[in-house]
This record gives sequence, C-alpha cells and structure tokens, in this order.
Amino acid sequence: MPSPRPPDPDGRPDGTRGEAATGDARAQRWILIRDLLIFVSKAGLEAVRDIALIPAALIAGIAGLLLSPSKPDRYFLRVLEVGDEFDDFVDLFGKEKRLARGSRFDRPEEEEELLRADDIFNRIEKAVVDEYKRGGVTAQAKQAIDRGLDAVQDALASPPALPPPDKPTRGDPDAQ
Repeated sequence: MPSPRPPDPDGRPDGTRGEAATGDARAQRWILIRDLLIFVSKAGLEAVRDIALIPAALIAGIAGLLLSPSKPDRYFLRVLEVGDEFDDFVDLFGKEKRLARGSRFDRPEEEEELLRADDIFNRIEKAVVDEYKRGGVTAQAKQAIDRGLDAVQDALASPPALPPPDKPTRGDPDAQ
C-alpha cells in the first residue's frame, strides 16, 4: 500500500492541483512572467555591455599607457564610469525599487531624474495593459496563453495513465 504523498511544495499559489487556476493564481502567474521577461531582458543588456566593455577597457588601458604617461588610467577610468552609469540604468536586481520602499541604500538627489531601463519596461507594460483593457489582440493572446498554461499545469498535476503490459503469445519467440 503506497504511503500518502506529502503536500506538493511546488503546487500552485492557490494550493490547487489538477484544476483550472483561479483569477488570483493567474494574476500571480502573469506577474512572474512579466518579472521574468524584464529580468532576462536586463541580463541580456548587461551581457551586451560586458561584451562591449572588455575590448573598450583593453583599448583604453593601452591608449592610456601610450598616450598619457603622466595619467595612464585616464581613459580606463572613463570606461569604468560608462559601465557604472549603465549599471544604474539597467538596475538588474531592482535596487531602485528597494530604494523607493525606504531601503537602507541612499541615492544622491541629482540621480533621481535619470532614465532607467525600468522606466522603459514600465512604458511597454502600460501599452500592453492598455491594449488588453481595450480587448484587442493582447487580450486574446493572454486568454490563449492562460488556457495553454492551465492545460500544462493540469497535465503535470495528474500522473499519466500507463498502458497495460503486453502479454506474450505462445508463438512469440521473445516469450521465454
């Protein structure tokens, strides 16, 4: 007799398994999808930055050594400043959101008006949400994605039925 299974820690946020997600679970699912897309996009931006900064730093270092013997790090320091400014723009891990909630991090007042990647993503999200509210293509796509994700979650929640084992016949050479 199989022992009872403990509750699935990876169950849906609303605690259901094998049935359509509730509105709250769907809302949480879309928040995750949005956050995941933003994080992956920001990480991609940082990867492009790294690919660009490596040769730029090498060139700046060599140029400083050859062209500015009295201050050989002058070009390299500028590359570091550009990289730091880009980090502030991308804000990969959402430090700016923590700041807005009153985190222990302090930001100089002059930085408050800088455009950040989150500002761009917020504008994109607002456009998508507005289109959804109007019932346009975005609303239809969301409904189709919700149905698909519900079906996948339902399929993963119920174990697949196993076919009955094949019974060998008397004349079957493999039946020994």
